[in-house]
Amino acid sequence: MSAVLLTFAWAVPLSEREAEKVLDGGRDRGLLAHLDGKLGEEWTAAENFLASYTTPPRRRVLRKRTGGSRLSIRIGEVSLPCELVVTWHPAYHAMTLVLATTITGQAADGPAAEFDLAIAVLQSLQGRETANGSDGLHGGYGEKSFPSLLKAVTHIFEDLTRGCGLTEGLGRKGWCVELRSHDGHPPAQRVAADPRPFYGMATSDEGWRFVPREVAREALGPSWGTRSFVAAYTMAGGIVCLNSKDSDYVAQQDELMRGPFGAAEPYFGIDTDIGGLDHGMLFILERVLIRMALADQWLASMKQAGSRTRLLRGSLDDILEMLHSVLPPEIDSLERRLVTSMGVERIIAQLDRQAEAMDEETRYSYENTVSSRVTRLTVVTVVLTVVTIVLGVLQVLVSL
Repeated sequence: MSAVLLTFAWAVPLSEREAEKVLDGGRDRGLLAHLDGKLGEEWTAAENFLASYTTPPRRRVLRKRTGGSRLSIRIGEVSLPCELVVTWHPAYHAMTLVLATTITGQAADGPAAEFDLAIAVLQSLQGRETANGSDGLHGGYGEKSFPSLLKAVTHIFEDLTRGCGLTEGLGRKGWCVELRSHDGHPPAQRVAADPRPFYGMATSDEGWRFVPREVAREALGPSWGTRSFVAAYTMAGGIVCLNSKDSDYVAQQDELMRGPFGAAEPYFGIDTDIGGLDHGMLFILERVLIRMALADQWLASMKQAGSRTRLLRGSLDDILEMLHSVLPPEIDSLERRLVTSMGVERIIAQLDRQAEAMDEETRYSYENTVSSRVTRLTVVTVVLTVVTIVLGVLQVLVSL
């Protein structure tokens, strides 16, 4: 049996002072807790194996209420499991929110219904509201019910950032949908047989059944994967992945690690409910969204303060260099694909054009300023010369 693991992420620029207020304030108000237990162990195993940080991210999870979650996803009488992970990334001065949920055959009814429900969840997270009352898909936060999951998450975000003076919102978003099975079969066979549902989840297109197969296949493009049981496709919204890792692979990797290192590597054995955590796809999504959010912030800053253009461009170069340096080379190619698919290069090009225009404007202003100063200096020099001549003539006349 397969399960659809869906993670939806947002990125927001956040200073160190603001981060302290969010994380410490969220803890003090009972909203956030440390990421521990099974969820924390899986996340730590993946990060320790796949990532390298000078200063590691500070991850928190939305605390559960007594008797249930603060955040809920419901469609009619069906409730989907969900977690909300809040992370501050000190290396990038940005925060990510990651909502994770799992959709199985039990949560859906009918052939391919889990795909339809996953797409409905994606649309709700982008703001589409239900008009079906309590029978429709809605989000819950505390005792309140909202017509869309985005509104529920937005209320959580506002609670977490209250008092920070933060002007940024949940604008930069993306998702990772992972179809998880445990049969070890090459996933390319499933995509070749019918690429439409994977196209639908990659684009949140509820009309995927009516998309020509060749159109869906071309839109997905070539797959990425460093294992025979993994295939990932990047689109404008994020990543759709098929992962059929089985117990034979885990046992083989354990045996290989015990020989030279004396112990199994925990990462190979994780079977997490967090879509994209295996193989690092979620980390890539976070980093690309952070890059987009920072570029947007710098574009806005450049319009308000042209004098900071060179500093902002230098900061962007620094952050891009860091983003290229902390993940293993074998998954770097997937990040490059996602950068292209999500349009980051267009944003960076726009940033460069803005900076060049401001550089030209600054240069023109500088030349005008210098010209004006030279003119004033020339006038002053002439005046002083005339005064000197007059004083000289007067001195001669007085001496006669």
